[in-house]
Amino acid sequence: MTESSLQTRLRVAASVAEIGSHVAWERLVNPRPKRATSVPPSTEAFTTEWLSEVLCRGVPVAKVSSIELGQASSGSSDRRAFRVTYNEAGQAAQLPTHLFNKCSKGFFTRLMMQQCGTLENETAFYSRIRPELSIETPRVYYVALDPRSRRSTIILEDIFHTRRARILNAKTKIERSQIEAMLELLASVHGQFWDSPRLKQEFTWLRTPKEWIRDVEGPIAYKQRSIVGIERSGSVVSALLASKPDEIYRAFLASMSVSSRGPLTYLHGDPHVGNYYVTGDGRTGVLDWQVCFRGGWGHDFAYTMLSALVVQDRRNWERDLLSFYLGRLKHHGASSAPTFDEAWTLYRQQTLYTFVGWLYTIGFGPLQPNMQPDELCLKVIERSAAAVEDLESLQALSR
Repeated sequence: MTESSLQTRLRVAASVAEIGSHVAWERLVNPRPKRATSVPPSTEAFTTEWLSEVLCRGVPVAKVSSIELGQASSGSSDRRAFRVTYNEAGQAAQLPTHLFNKCSKGFFTRLMMQQCGTLENETAFYSRIRPELSIETPRVYYVALDPRSRRSTIILEDIFHTRRARILNAKTKIERSQIEAMLELLASVHGQFWDSPRLKQEFTWLRTPKEWIRDVEGPIAYKQRSIVGIERSGSVVSALLASKPDEIYRAFLASMSVSSRGPLTYLHGDPHVGNYYVTGDGRTGVLDWQVCFRGGWGHDFAYTMLSALVVQDRRNWERDLLSFYLGRLKHHGASSAPTFDEAWTLYRQQTLYTFVGWLYTIGFGPLQPNMQPDELCLKVIERSAAAVEDLESLQALSR
């Protein structure tokens, strides 16, 4: 065992022990905080006193009078809708009633998010970055992270009620106008922070893709689980690709290095089709800012394209869509945007994150949450595997 692998195992063991002790204490004590300075372990632990402090700031006489819990789900985080009612003062002030909580409730969720750094990413996004953006993404009402227990709470508007939103997924037929709306959203964020010194000087929590994979591949067994993913995806991955797990992983690491070179911008990091939504009035928005990076535009562009489009549509539209994105990128402030030929090469090199990332997702292990249904994983893997071969991505990364 190498010194670095020993250190990795020791760090993971320390995280397991600390997080495990907090989760065990919470199950024993069942804490239900009443002050906003305390971070609840789950939506079920909310109290009217705590929510009154959180939601009624600025309206001193307003109080939350009741809480009604809605539908719950789990994946890379624990999520639950809830509804509150207020006293007369709260109703008169038109305080939000339909809400959504993202939290780190369970042991495995906290451990995974600790290893990947996603808790810091999303809490920082909603508290620091969200107020600067004009894109369609949920309003936030409360953000908190307890660094020791890794309890986190992000209270957002329930966009299913407030905006009549419909979440997309890999089974959704994405039309040309829809993928253009997704790329317009990305270009808006990328252009706003294009080559900005704030990325490193002010947004200090951000890592480049290369730094991120360096930090997480050992603790979360990225290579091993992606190889398991190849075995579980035999129905949609060609025999040629399936025979090259080591070459694929080397190319994946090379692609992460490429996406860490300048000019850098603020990346969503995880803009797969299942993180996009459409509001009742037709606006396209994006959720889940857990995997934000300081990196190159191609990461987000390729990930959106490969996860959202069926293979033939991607083949038919990709050159036009790349030109469209580059034009919108310049419109939103990227004065040093690449030429089409430069961008095409970068796009070809960025297919590996989608492919390997979803192999990892379907290849999850016993200490990892099942983040996506296999049916959706296989669709994204099939699309990204086809792109790796169509665009000769392994060759593009070996030069």
